Amino acid sequence: MKIHMEISHPDNPSIHVGQIEYSHIEVGTSPQMLKGRLRLFQESLFFEYEDKVLEEVPAIKEWTDLLKDVPFLPILADIQKERFIDSTNSVQDLSIFFSLKYFLPILTFDADRLEESLSLAKHESGHIEWQDNAGLKGLFSQPSKAHISQDTKNILQIILFPPSISREKSEALIQSLTKMFVQIHGGESKYELIEKAL
Repeated sequence: MKIHMEISHPDNPSIHVGQIEYSHIEVGTSPQMLKGRLRLFQESLFFEYEDKVLEEVPAIKEWTDLLKDVPFLPILADIQKERFIDSTNSVQDLSIFFSLKYFLPILTFDADRLEESLSLAKHESGHIEWQDNAGLKGLFSQPSKAHISQDTKNILQIILFPPSISREKSEALIQSLTKMFVQIHGGESKYELIEKAL
């Protein structure tokens, strides 16, 4: 599936946008290893950021300077209040874990619920909106209507990398995620990395 991203301000810093396609996967309950890692990681984040202003953390501030809504920020704010996320399913758990570990906005779709192609556009308000050819749309920061279910077999995942992360590092992180994803869900993966001014 092709992704088209509209450039709102060509003079703005460039980000890398990762597009990962998974096929023939099996979604289910997270393995105990992933559940345990997600829980322990949230506890470590709580102790690390308990007394900090999240928007002043450099890796987070880089995003709040670019976007109105940073998808992982509300989750982190809940963790800061010791409100931890419960396991949902293997896809969502892994996406949340990876997003929090590296402070990366990640959006995950059931690819079979989308009509090619997908466009991303940043509005003057600072929100990023996605839309497919059939008119299905939503904000990057909100749960997708093309959500993952136990019946999902094919997935489209979009990851935004901040200007401070190089292309080489972005590719290394994508490869790390896809390796872990396929280990848990089976199937196959392929990815593309594009650079756009945000």
